[in-house]
Amino acid sequence: MAIRRPLSINNIRTAIRELSARAHLAHQEGREQDATEIEHRVEGYRKELGKRR
Repeated sequence: MAIRRPLSINNIRTAIRELSARAHLAHQEGREQDATEIEHRVEGYRKELGKRR
């Protein structure tokens, strides 16, 4: 996953929270493929956050 532009740590954390909520909703609605894609994006943001700590 490529992050298009440098983001602040706070922006990355916000993106993780928002995308995690969307993935949870997708699971609830039975949209497993969408949930999996979103979870992959979240993992990319988590890796980026780990690099910056």
